Amino acid sequence: MNILVVSHYGLYDDVKSSFIHDQASAYQMLGHRVRVIIPIAVGKSGGGEKQISPMLSYSCVDGVELYYVHFLSLSRFGTRWFNHKSAVTTVRKLLPHILRDFAPDIIHAHTLGFDSSLGAWLKDRLCCPLVVTTHGSDTSIPAEQGKYAELKAYCDACDCVVAVSSAIAARLRHCGTSTPISVILNGFKIQNLAPEAVKKHPCSVIQVGTFTPQKKFDITIRAFASLRAHHPTATLTVIGWGREQENLKNLCISLGVSDSVRFVERIPNAEVLAEMAKTQFFCMTSVREGFGIVYLEAMASSCITIGTQGEGIADFIENGKNGFLVPPDDPEAIVQVMEWCLAHPQEAATIAARGEAAARELTWEANAKKYLELFAFLCRRVNRGC
Repeated sequence: MNILVVSHYGLYDDVKSSFIHDQASAYQMLGHRVRVIIPIAVGKSGGGEKQISPMLSYSCVDGVELYYVHFLSLSRFGTRWFNHKSAVTTVRKLLPHILRDFAPDIIHAHTLGFDSSLGAWLKDRLCCPLVVTTHGSDTSIPAEQGKYAELKAYCDACDCVVAVSSAIAARLRHCGTSTPISVILNGFKIQNLAPEAVKKHPCSVIQVGTFTPQKKFDITIRAFASLRAHHPTATLTVIGWGREQENLKNLCISLGVSDSVRFVERIPNAEVLAEMAKTQFFCMTSVREGFGIVYLEAMASSCITIGTQGEGIADFIENGKNGFLVPPDDPEAIVQVMEWCLAHPQEAATIAARGEAAARELTWEANAKKYLELFAFLCRRVNRGC
């Protein structure tokens, strides 16, 4: 099967850490040919490329063919009309080069909005089915803003929407689309796991992610401060990057725990998993989380994992069985979980072992096989006579 993937540059800026690439690589490893269109906004303020670039550049990584399409952007002023039109115009011009010796059987676009709109244009142009994966905020934010008509239009333009959790699927169904919505949980890169999980300290905690309010690092820090009051040797490792870093460091100072909190800048995924392998607890009570891959990584590294009630990870964590679920803004609920685990080490070890066994089943290869079943079904079902 020839799979044409559409993913904006924000999800593909670092191939080595891109979960979109991990999934595409899994398609390729299972014997399918994968070509990825990666639109890059040129001139976009706050992150896009500003230097003069070729309209099309190419690379091949892990057998996946990557086509970077550079299109003119007007930043926020163009998000509603100009940017999409500019990207489509550029892709139209470059399409003969992008699809040379490659006839797509299926289009797989990531996120509702810009990518799904480009995917819909390609679907009409190439006469093949379109699957769009919604990863979380691309559904949650418009839903919170009441933009259901907009979500419906995106969904109606494709043949199937895949949500990475049932929580996201439930929010999306409120838009009233008749397009089928399936749920396929994310995977993780099992090859990056540490060879062995050896917990160096029973009262060690870790959180990994971008420093944004959504990730609730401040809640973890507050919980840790309360925990350390009764366990003076407790440690917290915070791995991440983002604008909130200084605020979080200042919070540690104000709570008197800065000497026990270690901040680590962005590091390769294998190094993150090595840190997890020697840490007892993973905690992240984030919100608007589609299905956080980092939870799987922590569970597969034998961490006692604490996630958020009502968010995507609730599809996978069974509270008290293979992990724990708590409210998003309740530090004391986190402390209660950790104190219980420290008081019941054998039961806690059993929970961690169940979590590890379950998480190791959710690889990108397993994820890709479910998508490939869906792709094959749509290719048989959709009338391609354009």
